[in-house]
Amino acid sequence: MKPINRILSSYLDRFDPEGKNYLFVQICQHWSQVVGSELAALARPLGRKKNTLILGAEDSLVIQEITLQQSEILNRISLFCGVDLFDRLRVELLKGRTPLDSTLVNRPEPGYVPPRPENLGDLMPFLPKNTTLTRCYARYVNFFKKQPK
Repeated sequence: MKPINRILSSYLDRFDPEGKNYLFVQICQHWSQVVGSELAALARPLGRKKNTLILGAEDSLVIQEITLQQSEILNRISLFCGVDLFDRLRVELLKGRTPLDSTLVNRPEPGYVPPRPENLGDLMPFLPKNTTLTRCYARYVNFFKKQPK
């Protein structure tokens, strides 16, 4: 019987045999370490297409600056990865797009308790019995009954 890590590795290797997707994710997660904090503040990763890295910038002056530093950025990425992952760099305006190095989901702080609603449970007599809506509302009510006032 094979160990699960070998089975999983062989399965995942079919989708990304060279590991380029994994390396790209690592680049995005460590963007400021890869290119340095000054460059990371100017341009942020938006995606990739084959051997081209797509970066986003706030304005056209930054696009020109990043384009002039293209070889330096590609060298830093190659040093981080240990392999030449990208041949070219394309810089576009962000235009409200979310860069891949940012956090997409803001989680509430630990210990946060939502405020207790007024008139909690008053709707129970008016809801039809044994429906998904009624069960959901009952759980909602029970959640707040378990919380200290």
